[in-house]
Amino acid sequence: MSLVTTKSKNKVKNKVLPSNIFAKILYKITFNKKKGNRFLVSMDLLKEDVKKNLLYTTTLIVEETYINLIEQTNYLSPNFIKRKGKSLLLLVIKKTSEAFLTKEYGYPVHVQLQCLKQSLYTKKLLEDNEILFQVPLYALLDQNSLKFRSIYAPIYNYACEDFLEVMIDNLILEISNCVTYFSLTNFSYIYACRQTLYKSKFLSLRNFERFKNNLTWQLRIKMYIQRPNDLYNNRYEIGIFRTSGVYYKILYANRSRELGYLTEFSLVVLVFIETLDFLTSRLDEVFYIVSNALRFTFTSVLGQLLGLVWRGIIEGLKKES
Repeated sequence: MSLVTTKSKNKVKNKVLPSNIFAKILYKITFNKKKGNRFLVSMDLLKEDVKKNLLYTTTLIVEETYINLIEQTNYLSPNFIKRKGKSLLLLVIKKTSEAFLTKEYGYPVHVQLQCLKQSLYTKKLLEDNEILFQVPLYALLDQNSLKFRSIYAPIYNYACEDFLEVMIDNLILEISNCVTYFSLTNFSYIYACRQTLYKSKFLSLRNFERFKNNLTWQLRIKMYIQRPNDLYNNRYEIGIFRTSGVYYKILYANRSRELGYLTEFSLVVLVFIETLDFLTSRLDEVFYIVSNALRFTFTSVLGQLLGLVWRGIIEGLKKES
């Protein structure tokens, strides 16, 4: 599977079936071997079989949710998905958390919505719910969706099957990491939980706490520094499943409208970036002026001075002879 890297045609000949896309994703999960990213992700904590179970569970719940919404589009108002986007995404995360934890623990686990909403990773996903959850759904309904085009055009003019697959890959990865982060911040104090879910090296409380602290620090940087920078630069990091591993790529994405919803700290980051750009431009101008002045000095003033000295030496030598 590869991303489309050139402008796409406006017409779509064949309608994409969601079942085909999710079948491909399940295949990739089954034969997935490693992670191809230099950054920490929550699922690095999990045993390989547990991680595959989580990804499998997430895929089935996302597929069920999308298919139900697609079937109900004739009965729902056009703005339903937009108005309920965050609630729908939160419900998917809740259902995935409960299904995954219940399966691993062997008894029913109920997750409180309020507790889930307070999770740092959940807040991150809810902020990105439009591009993460809504846009893939709009694209499944209509590959020429205006919502899709408003974000990805003119680089991607319609949602081809490969690109739809990539968007849903990313959604499944993010929800799975969110569920893992929620479990490690709310259930990891139970030693039996760490025995059941986590790799052997994280049975050590010291290793576990170090991983959690590093992951939380990285997550805060992504939310408050990297995200506003990405919005400002019209880019979006997306996760891609392959049988050889999980890879992360930077794509073009027009999300300038979201700049108006940034928090105070994120706005400070934008001001810093703009100030840095301004100072860099001014420094370039100063460097250009100074370099021209130095070049003029060396070529004109010093050149003439050296010429006079040289002529003086020649004249002196003539007199001596």
